[in-house]
Amino acid sequence: MLVLPRIRRRAFQSLSRPLRCSVVLPTYNRLAILPRAVQSVLTQDEQDFELIVVDDSTDDTAQWLARQTDPRVRVIRPEQRRGVGAARNVGIAAARAPVVAFVDSDDWYLPQRLSRALDALDREPDLVCTLSSARKETPNEIRPSPLPDVKLAPQAFEWALYCDLIGVDGTSITVRTEAARAAGGFFEKSRTEDREFLIRLAPHGAARLLPQIDWEKGWSTVSLSNDWKTAGRDLLDYAKQRPELTTRFHKIGSYLASKILVYDLRRGDVATFAADWRAFRKAGLLQGGVGRIWREHREVRKYRRANSNREALMRLSGVPADWV
Repeated sequence: MLVLPRIRRRAFQSLSRPLRCSVVLPTYNRLAILPRAVQSVLTQDEQDFELIVVDDSTDDTAQWLARQTDPRVRVIRPEQRRGVGAARNVGIAAARAPVVAFVDSDDWYLPQRLSRALDALDREPDLVCTLSSARKETPNEIRPSPLPDVKLAPQAFEWALYCDLIGVDGTSITVRTEAARAAGGFFEKSRTEDREFLIRLAPHGAARLLPQIDWEKGWSTVSLSNDWKTAGRDLLDYAKQRPELTTRFHKIGSYLASKILVYDLRRGDVATFAADWRAFRKAGLLQGGVGRIWREHREVRKYRRANSNREALMRLSGVPADWV
């Protein structure tokens, strides 16, 4: 059970209308791009929000934030740096609005990012969260990455997350604050903290996938999501939090492990491949011989390809009987 941090309270300027949303922006030494992310939130067509910047930087970010005069901006400086998951948890604990959204410092919102998610949560009280679609930068292009227009019941949402049937990014998530707290916040030691958080959140309610492009994901060589040498370690941390990946859902665990091994080989990183292979074996993510591992990889890959489209997701009810 994760415990959200307590923070010291202080008085803030009251806003003229009730807050609809608290936006949490964790940042660490990203002063060159942070202003873009902050500005994208402040220029939303929905204006009844607070922006909580959780800053544990060692550069000049604190000085830049101190010069910001918009009363909706709140800055929290944790006593020590513990990573993006911990920073988001600080923001969740500090949130004053009934809904929390997230934005990473290398991403930015488009004007309707908040209003579209908040309107969906208002229309459908059984929703616990929404996921917003993005346009994503790569080294060679900027491409839209729309989610299918689907509402997923709790069991279907949880299973879709396990199988990676839907893409998950921190900046896409908008969640009811009390549900985020009840779920225990984000795991603080892994790059898979977004998906693992949503798996724990899923039993609290349904999820709505929003197909409109409402934010943009930046690309950088120093982005955590591009640090593939640590992908194996992150999967091991994920499996510790979700041990069913080595038991009832072992085929999914094997698939995730074999994907990383294939990528190790494609990069020509034999040393990392060998280390990941040994660690995955020891953790129980890889079971049996190479033939079994390859069969399970193809089985899960085929299942994902067949069930990631809108029509299949609309029929999804939970874990299929033959996966238990």
